[in-house]
Amino acid sequence: MRLSQLRPGVAAAIASALFAAPAAAALAPADGFVAANLPAAERASTVVTVTDFDVTGIFSVDPFGDPLNEVFNIPLAPNASVIGIGWDVTFFADAPSWLSEAVVAFGSSSTPVFVTLTVGVGDDFPGTSTYSSGGIISLVPGLDFAVDGDGILRLEFFESFDDFPDDWDGIWQSGTLSIQWSVPGGVIPEPATWAMMIAGFGLVGMMARRRRGTATA
Repeated sequence: MRLSQLRPGVAAAIASALFAAPAAAALAPADGFVAANLPAAERASTVVTVTDFDVTGIFSVDPFGDPLNEVFNIPLAPNASVIGIGWDVTFFADAPSWLSEAVVAFGSSSTPVFVTLTVGVGDDFPGTSTYSSGGIISLVPGLDFAVDGDGILRLEFFESFDDFPDDWDGIWQSGTLSIQWSVPGGVIPEPATWAMMIAGFGLVGMMARRRRGTATA
């Protein structure tokens, strides 16, 4: 029996907290969030940025925390706040796996997950489908979170129900996840600075990709 009740979700907005998520108000485009949530003096010096992450070719393998899952570390800025998420992706679920079982966890170096995203929520069937948020969905208030001092946003791609243990259940065929983040009163490091930090932290994510025969996606 499918444990569909374990699929994370907050209202119909698809963004959800994996552990003890607060009840979120209806999520809306992030335009104007700063005016509602920051004092004027802090608002004037806040830097807001959107980082796009290409999901093409990433496999959805096992439950959260499994060593075979694909994990990526994205450099933002020290103590940056993740305030919005957007997506425009195409996903393939290999039967009997469902489209609704592919999940992405957003976390930091010290906290593996703050928020999870299930783009195919409600699609309890296999196959291929394209999903779009239509822009950035705000995580403010209640689901926004801050990364650590190393500035790293951690992404883990996993399955909420494991149809093929130690093997892939689906694949992100194409598309982009967009992460909106802010640094109140801060300055985003130059690319050259981040290059040195990446070398120091060893931020190449795990690429544990296991194929089951010939992919038919």
